[in-house]
Amino acid sequence: MEKEIWHGLPEERFKAYRNWRTPRGYLCGTYAASVLLAYYQDYVDEQMIPSFIRQKKATDGATLAAFLQLFIQRYGMPTIAFQVAHGVSSFLGRYQQNVRARATMIGGWQRAVKRIDQGKPVIIGLNKLCGSTYGNHWVVAYAYKETAMGERYFKVHDNWGSYCAVIPAKWVNGTVSLP
Repeated sequence: MEKEIWHGLPEERFKAYRNWRTPRGYLCGTYAASVLLAYYQDYVDEQMIPSFIRQKKATDGATLAAFLQLFIQRYGMPTIAFQVAHGVSSFLGRYQQNVRARATMIGGWQRAVKRIDQGKPVIIGLNKLCGSTYGNHWVVAYAYKETAMGERYFKVHDNWGSYCAVIPAKWVNGTVSLP
């Protein structure tokens, strides 16, 4: 890996989801999952999401988020990686997609880099106890870099308002990814 250079997916691809923001409470898991699935529909598998929920390249994610909330955060409570992964898998299974999300609670850097190197974004959990100034939060990582000093960073779509936020990898405590 070349140091000081961003590796991953083009930032411009996530600009389409720039207005996909968590409207209230603790729904960041649902909104991160919405961005992940929309990206897969737009760039990996057009059939990932039924067309009555979202059309490929649609810039509005409200309907997708509403459906996903039923599977991930029905009551709007905070989540852990396994809940987000199970909700995504249940949603996909409901619509005849034979795809299972995978959750990890450790190894966030390795798992995210592996997926990003495969050309796929990954949901990462940020943890207040790891230093996150966001508190506990879910975002979608799509690029990474390591500095000459060994500091690691992710470029993420943050569903609180930035599609190109940069966060330290040391904040990560879990991942949710698709194959």
